[in-house]
Amino acid sequence: MNRFLSFILLLFPTFTYCQIDIDKAGDGWELKVDSALSIIKQYDSTKYKLLVSVCDKVEFWNGSYSTNNGNRTIVVSVGDIKLGSLNNLSAVLVHESLHLYAAQAPMAWGDKVEENMCYRYELSFLEMLPSVESWLWTHTMQQIIETE
Repeated sequence: MNRFLSFILLLFPTFTYCQIDIDKAGDGWELKVDSALSIIKQYDSTKYKLLVSVCDKVEFWNGSYSTNNGNRTIVVSVGDIKLGSLNNLSAVLVHESLHLYAAQAPMAWGDKVEENMCYRYELSFLEMLPSVESWLWTHTMQQIIETE
């Protein structure tokens, strides 16, 4: 019985995010995304619930920025992974989840307004975290100003 319980507990992290399929790529990139999902779930359950309701898959690409395909998939840039910041990766997932929500719910925000709303949504997430890198705050605030 103890072995069975140990086996189930070992598999628990695998089941935690079974709603979102994460591509296997790079050197443990899927584990970084899984850790970022844990951060979102821990610090802002509302944003986590939205994320899992609009996103089925996370992929990676060599582009200069993270994005989404408009069809329930978030596409994380290699650059965002290589920054080595789980806070940034969490913010990317939160940001892109609002884009996916906008794509799935017929809203006529316009590109600039939508981008601004996504950065504000991201900022509200960053405010929930206990310690955020100063460059991440600066970047997010700069993007909000540039999209106003």
